[in-house]
Amino acid sequence: MRRTVDLDKELENNLSDVVSLTKEKPAVVIRQALRAGLPAVASRFQEPRPPGYFAEDYGPDKERVRLESAMSKVRQKPER
Repeated sequence: MRRTVDLDKELENNLSDVVSLTKEKPAVVIRQALRAGLPAVASRFQEPRPPGYFAEDYGPDKERVRLESAMSKVRQKPER
């Protein structure tokens, strides 16, 4: 599928710099930039998750807190 993209002067200069660095064709660099940037553009338009969305998954784990507290009291030394 062919598409035409109008580039402003600054973007064209940036593209030329990257093309000279990578020694790739401009079309290859543009495709790579689109692949890398599309997820960022798509996520920009998603509604943010409500506060506490991951609280159940990452909230305080009482068993882990008890284990860490108990292990901090055990004297540890490196094995040799």
